[in-house]
Amino acid sequence: MSSIYSVYINLENSELKEKIDSLLIKNEIEVETEDIFNSDFAIVREPLRFSFPHILITKSISNIDYKNIIKNELIDFILEDYPQELAELKIQNATYFVMARGSRGAFKQRIIQECEKLKRAGGTFSLALISVMNFYKLENSFSTVAIDEISKELLTMMRLSVRKSDEAMKISRREYGVILPFTELRNAEIACERVKRRTNKIGNYPDIDLAFGITEVSNPNEDIIKILERLKRALYISEANNGEISFQ
Repeated sequence: MSSIYSVYINLENSELKEKIDSLLIKNEIEVETEDIFNSDFAIVREPLRFSFPHILITKSISNIDYKNIIKNELIDFILEDYPQELAELKIQNATYFVMARGSRGAFKQRIIQECEKLKRAGGTFSLALISVMNFYKLENSFSTVAIDEISKELLTMMRLSVRKSDEAMKISRREYGVILPFTELRNAEIACERVKRRTNKIGNYPDIDLAFGITEVSNPNEDIIKILERLKRALYISEANNGEISFQ
């Protein structure tokens, strides 16, 4: 199976780059080279100006803007003179952070955990993949800060729309994943209908257009890559049909 977690790196001209690369290989963390938002977290030389989990490589803690730590999701920092063991610990802590926060890797990890439950107890569980179809239109109309607020409100509404035993998480800037334990496909569809009704309008923002792909898992030995591919196909079908809930 491919790596569960991935990281976006911008460490040009950093003395730590070779050390970081070796630590990522050792911890089986894949490097995302194209889009930071396709990764679980980032390791960068400059603080991010938008909300995304990241580790800052810096020469001194005096370079850190503590006012934006929470807002921009700075996980931690690594000083350039840190020993390799401490740098590795910081990277491992980042995976724990995104597991709790939600990310693509965290979504994969939770699916693996649900499959383990199936092996012990049997039954079935369902998954939903939800995308904001008009995200790029919103991005052109609102600031990065406003987009972050919309995303947070969407996630809050999703969590209010599902059961306490279900888990909704943000997995990219425009996608959300929902794990519904011991749930058949029909009940997953009902949950998505609740999400659709509750998130039709977020605060003072225009209508949010969502697409919903759902799938059911009953074989605990099914390859997670195949599960995710099936879920993604369902989402693509939903996006092609103006957000109608689709299943595979």
